[in-house]
Amino acid sequence: MKGKILLLFFITIVLSSCQNISQSTTLNSETKSILNSKQPLDVVSTEGNGTESKERTEGRSDPSNNEVLPLSIGNLDLKGEFYDEMLRNPIDHDYEVEFNEFQNSKEITTLGWGALESKYSEIWDKELNQIYEKLLSKLDREPREALIESQKEWLQYHLRETKFVEKTFIDNGYLGSRGSVSLATVIRERIRERTMQLFEYRYLLDGEVEFLYQGNK
Repeated sequence: MKGKILLLFFITIVLSSCQNISQSTTLNSETKSILNSKQPLDVVSTEGNGTESKERTEGRSDPSNNEVLPLSIGNLDLKGEFYDEMLRNPIDHDYEVEFNEFQNSKEITTLGWGALESKYSEIWDKELNQIYEKLLSKLDREPREALIESQKEWLQYHLRETKFVEKTFIDNGYLGSRGSVSLATVIRERIRERTMQLFEYRYLLDGEVEFLYQGNK
């Protein structure tokens, strides 16, 4: 008799635990559904002259968005139109495609990854030189001289920062076998960000966004 009572008690506990787990799973599923259904918001800001301007937060507030731009991009264009243009740029699109193909390939090597990063660093570098020259051609003497000085300082910073990381973390193996890949990624992102900054300056002057790179055919 005692055995039957203990058996019934054990079955009751098991059923109760299963019910709690089921409820917890349902709640987690509902929470994820709510989070996934949230739409990007339009933030309305008031400028100094009392007028209102809408700033689009699409792509900026969602960290899961694969097409995330540097925080410094799009801050001067309050309408958000330039930011949207940059989200659609052909270089990031092709990089994303190639990176996903690389991740899904059977042979993933640091050499292959580094080559991919270097390839797109060169592409962004060509764009940087192109937009720099175009921007210079549109400026008067004083802003032109200021841009030349600014670009010289950025280039010096870029080279010195790269050298520092190489000497401090790469050459001595501090970051391991993937250290060189990490540095290559940082270099690509740094050149990409500077290029987008110059693109934004030109966009503010004439509303044009024109890439030298036309994408993979």
